[in-house]
This record gives sequence, C-alpha cells and structure tokens, in this order.
Amino acid sequence: MGEQWGFYFDSNSCMGCNACAIACKNRHGTETGHVDWRRVETVSTGEFPDYEETNISLSCMHCEDAPCVDVCPTNAIEKRDSDGVVTINRDDCIGCRYCGWACPYGAPQYGEEGLMQKCNLCLDKGPGAGAGAESKNTQDDPLEPACVDECVGEALHAGPIGELMDLASEQAARKFEQNPTSVIVEPSTGGDSQAAADVETPISYQG
Repeated sequence: MGEQWGFYFDSNSCMGCNACAIACKNRHGTETGHVDWRRVETVSTGEFPDYEETNISLSCMHCEDAPCVDVCPTNAIEKRDSDGVVTINRDDCIGCRYCGWACPYGAPQYGEEGLMQKCNLCLDKGPGAGAGAESKNTQDDPLEPACVDECVGEALHAGPIGELMDLASEQAARKFEQNPTSVIVEPSTGGDSQAAADVETPISYQG
C-alpha cells in the first residue's frame, strides 16, 4: 500500500471560526444547509462558571478499517491502496445511507440528488470527485485541502502520515498508534484530562 495520507489537528490552535467548513463547501460546491463534509463541534467539560470549551474540526477520518466500506452493498466506497483515502464512486452509489449510519463520525452525507458524498482529502474538486483520481503520492502538485488552506489558526495540516507525525507531540503520537483513523489529534491543554479525552471521542452526527 502507498503511504497513507491524513490530517493533523491541534484543538489548542482552533478558534472555532468555521473557516475550514466554509472553505470546503466553497471548493466542492456542496449544498447549503445539512451537507457538511467538514464541520466544527464544541465539546464542553465541567460546570458553570468553571468549565472549558474545546473546538473540534471534524471530517472523514479515512479510517484504517473503515466501517463504511464494510456495509456498502454495491462496493461504491473504497479504501484506496495507493494513498489510503476513502472515496465514494457515485456511479455505483444507490443512496441506501448504510455508510452514513455505520460511520461514528457522520462523515458520509446524503445529498439532494439521492447519493452519498464526503471528504475526499481534496483529491479533486466537486462532490463526485475522488474515485479514480490519481494517487496523492504520485501527483506532481497535490491539491492542498481547502480546510487546511483557509485555517486561520493553522490548526489543520494534511499530508502523508509520516510527515504529519513530525508535528505531533509524544502524547498525540501515542494516541494515534492506538486509534485506527488517519487523523493525528493533539490533546487539549486548556482544561483537565477529561477535556483531552473528549477531543478524541467520536462525535456522531446525523445530517
């Protein structure tokens, strides 16, 4: 398998401005409203007035063992050997929504045209892009994900996992090795240990 691509996210640098989510919508022309390839959630811990809020930018995790791939009855979803990106071939998608229900992160989204769509790590532009695209590892100038391009706080980075690990703290690297996704997450340092744990907990979402 080619080198796995993924994301690095540092919640301590995220301002919750939603620039990442808006940039994603603009680049791919996704529907306004409920279709969100990337979204920002806020996790609160503690009780008023002593509580902490942590912003989390979420998209497809391009999981090592992706549950969406296992439940797709038409094999429209693929975990690519060439770069590890999980894509949806919308020519084969029948809109059954099984992938959306199986995903703990709510990444696959059901669109108005009756097909599923989600983050493809900006292999190309548009909801139907990604399936069949050239590997990130062999592209001469891989497209920088829109969310990374527009992140004001530089909380998001994308690239081969080996390169992203250079950005990770020892704790983030250790957590990543235990978690079969392709996103390296820095624990929150703004509160107690429970706040850090909450950042790494899957947040279900029904669009």
